[in-house]
Amino acid sequence: MTARGDSHAAGTLGVRGLEAGYDGKAVVRQVDLGPIEPGSMISLLGPNAAGKTTLLRALAGLQPASGSIRLGERELVGMPLAEHARLVGYMPQNLPQRIGLSVIEATISAMRAAPPGDAGQAHLAETALDTLERVGIGHLAMEELGHLSGGQRQLASLAQALVRRPRVLLLDEPISALDLHYQLRVMKLVREIVRESGMIVIMVLHDLAMAARWSDRVVLLSGGEVAAEGPPEEAITAERLAQVYQVSGTVTRTGSGLAIAIDDIL
Repeated sequence: MTARGDSHAAGTLGVRGLEAGYDGKAVVRQVDLGPIEPGSMISLLGPNAAGKTTLLRALAGLQPASGSIRLGERELVGMPLAEHARLVGYMPQNLPQRIGLSVIEATISAMRAAPPGDAGQAHLAETALDTLERVGIGHLAMEELGHLSGGQRQLASLAQALVRRPRVLLLDEPISALDLHYQLRVMKLVREIVRESGMIVIMVLHDLAMAARWSDRVVLLSGGEVAAEGPPEEAITAERLAQVYQVSGTVTRTGSGLAIAIDDIL
């Protein structure tokens, strides 16, 4: 899976004063992020109701927001959704339960939603199958989405997000339904694609150790605000565990990331 045309032209992502919510109530408030360089993996962390999914949806253009989201020279806030979707891809946490499409049909449909500029329609099936193989579910190409297990559906959804090759890819808990083998496989695959294409990936994770291992930077949210942002070893500390999660624990650097041991609730 290689870069296509100028879809991954250099451009940092910057967020300033972003606010978003529901029914007139702000869920995320005055969020500043970045600049996030192309080829970066960022994890959004925080307890339940911290605003992670709302922030992700605002970045995807699916949630009304105020403030600024700039990708290179382009302002995304207020951009028409179809144009926004060509630049920013989104994999939701909750997937539709009843879809009458096969896995490869759904993947091709995702490509048609953001058609390539330098490839004809004859290449869609080949590109879709290549993506499914890379994710590890090529053998499920002809299966109906509704017949898949939760983990298989999550992998199919990831393939649909990846096949569009956006400049920014937003993943909401992409490994929550996967076993340990596929958790590592997905994280390795995403990092590989990020490095080779210059894509920016922002993902919501609950596993702090997994986020620390695979992310260039982490953003710790609490009460809809940024409690910490930076390299994992700087943003994830025992003090922050107490502040944000109300737990006591220890954080130790290891060769593959951080070892996080939780002792008790506070």
